Amino acid sequence: MSYDVAVIGAGVIGVAVARAIAQDDPKLKVAVFEKEAACAWHTSGRNSGVVHAGFNLKPGSLKARFCVEGNRRLSEYCQTNKILYLATGTVVVALDAGQEKILDELFERGTQNGVPGLRRVDAKTLKVLEPNAQGVGALHAPTGAIVDTKAFVRSLAQEAREKNVHFYFVHEVDAIERQRGAWQVRIRHGGGATETFESRLLVNCAGLYADKIAHMQGVGLGFSIFPFRGQYFYIRPEKSGIINSMVYPVPDLKYPFLGVHWTKKIDGRTAIGPNAMLALGRESYHPWDIHAMETLQMLLSRNFLALMGQPSFQRLALKQIELSLSRDAFARDAALLVRGAVVDDFSAGKAGNRAQLVGRDGKMVDDMLVITAEGAVHVLNAVSPGFTSSMPFAEHVAGLLKAQV
Repeated sequence: MSYDVAVIGAGVIGVAVARAIAQDDPKLKVAVFEKEAACAWHTSGRNSGVVHAGFNLKPGSLKARFCVEGNRRLSEYCQTNKILYLATGTVVVALDAGQEKILDELFERGTQNGVPGLRRVDAKTLKVLEPNAQGVGALHAPTGAIVDTKAFVRSLAQEAREKNVHFYFVHEVDAIERQRGAWQVRIRHGGGATETFESRLLVNCAGLYADKIAHMQGVGLGFSIFPFRGQYFYIRPEKSGIINSMVYPVPDLKYPFLGVHWTKKIDGRTAIGPNAMLALGRESYHPWDIHAMETLQMLLSRNFLALMGQPSFQRLALKQIELSLSRDAFARDAALLVRGAVVDDFSAGKAGNRAQLVGRDGKMVDDMLVITAEGAVHVLNAVSPGFTSSMPFAEHVAGLLKAQV
């Protein structure tokens, strides 16, 4: 089988990219290869469902460039296509005067990024917005929202199919070679059988395995993806009204994690989380689920050793281990933001893995990272707010691919 474009990965980014390519040029033959049985099987279907407002992103970054626009377009798309979407708003709570200075920084970032309706509020106004929140002040972003993530990705995929994009599920990329100006993509599927597809162009949107796909082509060799498992808890149903919107702590701006927060879910439940503990496997969603070879490769990686050598990361890792292994510690951390819940109100929910890209210097890549090569585009880092940014970001990626022609 021969195609003009092969997209690897059917998470939200891969599906959105395939749709954007087909919309731009319907004559192109586009194929999407996904090793699982459906779209949004891993990160895209296991995330919080939050549509981010964009106030915490560094002005001038790709994340800042696409998040606010992505928020607006996602809202419009869901309304048009009758996808469950609720604009709850987001509140970031400062617990003391020192944290209020960080709120000032977030407000400045959000203002530069063009976040609509963003405002600083005092403790009295915070109590009006969130009666159970605890803090001396807050940042309020009315465009924060929640969405049915899987329904959104399914809708994008259906639009892509209508434009003649072909989806191949249970098709795992086994090898890639460039021959005579085209990519030979060897696929493994059903019972270990293999077949080879040819494509003029390639887009790597493999999420947790994006570095592996890039390395097959000698691209991005200085980067490695390490999975950080985010565990969520649910509050008992009779206490789901404990918050009205989404309540976040003031983040540590040195790292791309937002801390344990309270989130309304599209099904009416209230979730708390996630923590951010290193996972022992890219698809390890439980502490006891250990993927031996992937864990060994991570532990021996130069990038991982450089990351673990940083005292600030060591402190973060120890804190996250405590939050991951102790429900009591998790509940105490959550109670700093919102009062009215005790540890017995918390029950374990789903977990998802963040595909965090790390360089050889041990630093986490904070912005989106896309690398172009001959006949190919590699999306190596599209973590949060990747889902929110997916539609305009996909058009950006499609534009980079078009420049390869």
